[in-house]
Amino acid sequence: MSSKSSTSVPGYIWLLSGLAIGLFIALLVYLGKQPAEKTSFTQAVSKELDKHKSQNTGDKKTGTSDTVKKEDKSSREPRFDFYTILPESEVFVPEPATRKPDNAAATSQTAETATTGGKQYLLQAGSFRNHADADNLKANLALLGVTSSIQSVNINNESWHRVRIGPFNNDKKLRDTLATLKNNNIHAMTMELK
Repeated sequence: MSSKSSTSVPGYIWLLSGLAIGLFIALLVYLGKQPAEKTSFTQAVSKELDKHKSQNTGDKKTGTSDTVKKEDKSSREPRFDFYTILPESEVFVPEPATRKPDNAAATSQTAETATTGGKQYLLQAGSFRNHADADNLKANLALLGVTSSIQSVNINNESWHRVRIGPFNNDKKLRDTLATLKNNNIHAMTMELK
């Protein structure tokens, strides 16, 4: 048998060449991120000192400089889209803690006539991106005897289809509807209607 001559390059050579190429690329990236304008240490320190001095003298001045600052602040545009986000916000109402009634007959009469204190509530059974999914849930709710509607909204340039039930003025109807939904594994959120 003839022995093969070893002509392959050793592994450490490949490792060193890969390391050298990687360091060269890192150097190019580092140099690319450097600022075009070179400043010396003394120039940078003097700029910072000037900035600090101007801030200190600006704090000592009163009168017209304060009114200018107030005008500058009021002329700036707001950083937040508060007025567009607020109407889209929803108020979630926690479920009230229940207690055992002392007299079942007396509570059944008051529960039928109990209102929600002048407030109206909605139940949101789901929110879907696809209108067909929302329509499917609405059909399932109709089979349970629950009347619902689909509200389409546009949030962050995305279309959402909300399946909502209500509004409810009567606390008993609200609780009965919630119980029906829970018995059928539909988790709804209670929201106060504004």
